Amino acid sequence: MVLSILGHPRISSFLRKTRLWCKFSNFEDLYQVLPNYFEEDFWNHCLKECFQWETDKNPLWKLVSFYDSTYPKNLKEIYDPPLVFAYMGNLGLLQSPLVAIVGTRKSSPVSLAATKELVGFLSTNKSLAVVSGMALGIDRQAFLSALEFGIPVVGVLGTTLGMEYPPGNRDLYKRIKEDPNQLLLTEFLLKTEPAKWTFPKRNRVISGLADKVYIMESGRKSGTISTAYSAMEQNREIYVFDHPKQFDNEGGRLLIRQGAQRLFCEIETTKEEGNVLEMSYDVWRKNRTIPSGLGRDGGWDLKITL
Repeated sequence: MVLSILGHPRISSFLRKTRLWCKFSNFEDLYQVLPNYFEEDFWNHCLKECFQWETDKNPLWKLVSFYDSTYPKNLKEIYDPPLVFAYMGNLGLLQSPLVAIVGTRKSSPVSLAATKELVGFLSTNKSLAVVSGMALGIDRQAFLSALEFGIPVVGVLGTTLGMEYPPGNRDLYKRIKEDPNQLLLTEFLLKTEPAKWTFPKRNRVISGLADKVYIMESGRKSGTISTAYSAMEQNREIYVFDHPKQFDNEGGRLLIRQGAQRLFCEIETTKEEGNVLEMSYDVWRKNRTIPSGLGRDGGWDLKITL
């Protein structure tokens, strides 16, 4: 049997539309009936592509199907879980408590600082792992901070495992791949280029794996919003960091208005002792006289007080 057939774009699309996979409790039984739904030449062509992929793939890449006992419980409960995904690294991390930390690529310094502070706060839970999307900005900061604090990371890709995207994260990919206690995974098996449609699919997996989702900065049209909406549909806890020094957090504020919880912090300026504010957007709006000398390049000590 060719397990990767569940990840062939044409086959997986059919399975999602018909939800045929729901009628079976194991891959073997599903595999036996699948050819009946396709023309023989088409099925054999798809099978050949998948068999070739399994033969040529990096031996470090492993496959997990929806029917395996190692498939993560949280992800199994969402409406459209990946029927198979490829991974490299420590699959056991998916049995740990997982939190997702995501945000815009064009992140503000204050959001990057808050991300590092949040990860430091979460690091007191030694069994925790951090999930994100391997993008630049917040995702990168979340993983760099997690590695610094000794928290394992789970990188969910919007491309195949063989592609290190974006190129600006190649150093991060290298660190994760060289550490057997980290994990990279993707539902994209055959060659898949980065595209607008691949990242929303990735985002539902990020939130699907996690118990809690932290949105550190998001424009109204940011891809981060798709993660947040997936988290809402999946009934995940959502926390939003909001701060007047952010470049663009309109999407985050929209989520707060829709019922997401604020991520509160204590803010201490490094230039004025005793200037401590609760990180509430309503309070910030009334306190726009924060010294401009703090600028966008820092000047904040952020203390998470969940």
